[in-house]
Amino acid sequence: MFKTPLYMSKTSVMLTGALLALSACAIEAQSNYSVTFPVGAKADNTMAYLVDWDSAQKIDSVIVSNGTVRFEGKVDAPSIGRIMVGGKRGPVFFIEKGDVTINERGESSGTPLNDKFVEYRGKMAALSDEYKKLDQNDSVQAARGKAIISDYNAMPVNAYAANKDNVFGLYMYMQGAYELPLAQVESDMAQNKMLASSKQLQALHKTLKIQSETGEGKHYKDFVVEYNGKKEALSDYVKPGQVTIVDFWASWCGPCVRQLKVLKELYAKYKDRGLNVVGVAVWDKPEDTEKAIKSHELPWPCIVNAQTIPTDLYGIQGIPCIIVINSEGIIVSRDKQSEALVKDVDEVMAAYKPMAAVVPAAEELADTVAAF
Repeated sequence: MFKTPLYMSKTSVMLTGALLALSACAIEAQSNYSVTFPVGAKADNTMAYLVDWDSAQKIDSVIVSNGTVRFEGKVDAPSIGRIMVGGKRGPVFFIEKGDVTINERGESSGTPLNDKFVEYRGKMAALSDEYKKLDQNDSVQAARGKAIISDYNAMPVNAYAANKDNVFGLYMYMQGAYELPLAQVESDMAQNKMLASSKQLQALHKTLKIQSETGEGKHYKDFVVEYNGKKEALSDYVKPGQVTIVDFWASWCGPCVRQLKVLKELYAKYKDRGLNVVGVAVWDKPEDTEKAIKSHELPWPCIVNAQTIPTDLYGIQGIPCIIVINSEGIIVSRDKQSEALVKDVDEVMAAYKPMAAVVPAAEELADTVAAF
């Protein structure tokens, strides 16, 4: 009768161990989440990416098939994702264990955080719809409108407060973070490790610090731009003893173009009393900037092709960004437009006293010449 051996050969043991290890790896590698998003048959054979919303790093890629994008993978902790198809940004959702379905409207569902997101967006939409139906000429309805606005603005704040320990809270916090002062952001980051580790919030914090260093009451920062072999510095146009308006703008920017009328009026009013204006074209194609300068008949000089040099230096997040520099090189107004800008410039010019030319004494001039 055949008896089972009480021992196994060394080779058998090694093979058995290898098989067990492979089996364990296979189990470990099994997907625990999926994301399905219909994009239409026209997008077939287009590359789609799953991107980490916070870091902007690509997580996965697939080819669109049968009008649908489908990702599968393994996640240990929930994160915020975004789908990009053909270079275009798609919906934001939460990557977590389970099957996530995103509909044609970009609404994600099927997992706890995504279902919570749908509920939140539904409440926001309901408030918005109610507000649109109100007659603002009716005092009762106008009062209701103010209450709706208050509730609407409070929703992301309350959502963050209730979800400080998860990525839904991070997303809610970022909805209002760009309106917060630096001190508040720093305080919140110090109290919440999730916020402190957010790449988006870290970048915003850096920008806010730069803005604080180039805000009202701070000395302006110089920069140099090279275009067509010519170097220009902001300091070439910020003349000592005079007031200077610096307009960071772009040809494609509608609000920038609308402010040109305001700037022209200020320039015409004060140009003979010591006011200079200089344009700085950012985030724009040089040829488009030059066409816009001609078509809008700008009477002041413009630094072309500055791109991100000044926006990084000044922490500029949107344009137009207009700053006013006084005769001592101090920024006395920033990010004001229309009436607010006119008010600031009027006040500066009312207090402005042209710097008289100082002729050095003969002995001082002699000492200067001798020094050379």
